Amino acid sequence: MKQLRWVWILGIAAVLLIGIFIVVDMKSDKREAEKHIGEAKQLFQFDGAEATKLTIQNEEGVFSFRWNDVKYTWEQTEGDPFHVNSYVIAAMVNYASNLKSLKTVAFNCEDTAVYGFTDPVRLQIFTSQTGDSNPYTVYIGDPTPTYDAYYAMVEGSDDVFTIDYNSGTVFCSSKNAMKNTYLFDTTATQVTYCKVERDGKVTMELQKDSDLVWHLVQPAGFTPAKASVDELTDNIVHENVEAFVEDDPADLSVYGLDHPHTKIWLKGTDGPDPLEEEIWIGDLCSDHENETEVYGYFVSSKQVFRIKRASVSFSQNDVSSLLLPYCLEVSIDDLNSVDIDMGELYDIKATLGMDNAKGQYTFNDIDIDNIYDDSISTLYMTLYRSIAFLRFSELDTESKPDPEKEPAITITYHYRDSSETKLTFVEKESNNFYMLNNGNYTGMTVRLANFNGSSCIVPNYNALVQALKQKGIDT
Repeated sequence: MKQLRWVWILGIAAVLLIGIFIVVDMKSDKREAEKHIGEAKQLFQFDGAEATKLTIQNEEGVFSFRWNDVKYTWEQTEGDPFHVNSYVIAAMVNYASNLKSLKTVAFNCEDTAVYGFTDPVRLQIFTSQTGDSNPYTVYIGDPTPTYDAYYAMVEGSDDVFTIDYNSGTVFCSSKNAMKNTYLFDTTATQVTYCKVERDGKVTMELQKDSDLVWHLVQPAGFTPAKASVDELTDNIVHENVEAFVEDDPADLSVYGLDHPHTKIWLKGTDGPDPLEEEIWIGDLCSDHENETEVYGYFVSSKQVFRIKRASVSFSQNDVSSLLLPYCLEVSIDDLNSVDIDMGELYDIKATLGMDNAKGQYTFNDIDIDNIYDDSISTLYMTLYRSIAFLRFSELDTESKPDPEKEPAITITYHYRDSSETKLTFVEKESNNFYMLNNGNYTGMTVRLANFNGSSCIVPNYNALVQALKQKGIDT
């Protein structure tokens, strides 16, 4: 009997212990579930390559963009028009396509205003899978007090989450941040036209023809160097504005743009589409002596911007920097002879005869080949090159020198086809000369240093004459 009583007691104790264990375990599971309920969760997950449209609404308005399958870029379809920075729109899609919360800060929140959702940023992304009626929609509120995250909500939920600060910053991009910052957004090879006007006067106008060859329209009569023009266009398409200042300004004089000192016109293509821009350059952005930025203005979109002075320095450069630096383009293969007469400046009067195909050369009446001295031949070719590759110093297209005035220097090229080109150098001022080609002013001036400087005509002539004298040959 006593044994039976103990069995009863032990049975009841076991039941009680099992019950207590179940209760404790349930409470533990509940606490564990509550512990994890606010942890990070996947909010959106989709293939960003399937995005077809994006709409963002912020305090500046509503802006919509649609993906162009032909150009592979985002294009604006709604909102105040501007040149779109496609990379910013792509970044929004990229961040949203794998959007996760950091944690849930409020469930079924009834007062979302405390998190900045009175007037939130709304981002909607449409994909080829969801169509135009079921976008992924996220609302962005304020940044957290510690500025390490943003509050966010998604369509169909009253929960408030936090998302990483980078994603929130991208989603909250301003209108200016969504603008294309390139001065002229295309490739260098697609630029076809460039004109610069300074103080009301056209200083440079370049045009690419149907054969993709650059021509200098203004000032006329000069040959641009392809490498120099290619470098110019490459610089232009890589320049960026520093920041956008104002859209559709009421008073351009604030920025010195009511009468801009410089205007730039650019034309080209963006793929198959024509591209054109007129840009004005105004005042420095401050009176600071070391100020590096100036105000600029996109005429077509009526946007004032700031840009580094160095980024538009090409508009202040002399057009001569784009030209072949030589007074005349000539090939030795086309020549019979070259005469040079430096008049009263130097006792230099000589004729260089040449048959480059046969390798036969003369200096006055001296047959260079019959001397059989490589150093003499080298000195002869050095003198020829210093004549043929004579460089001009500056352009002065406004002057009108007297073509009848006695030239100080004359160089005459006699061609194999019996034609000739006579370059005459008429004094402009001391040690500086206008250059005329067959009596017509070329717009080029040449300083005396280009004749008598190191490696130039005078020292090379003297070196050849001295070497011939050492051989016992009288010139």
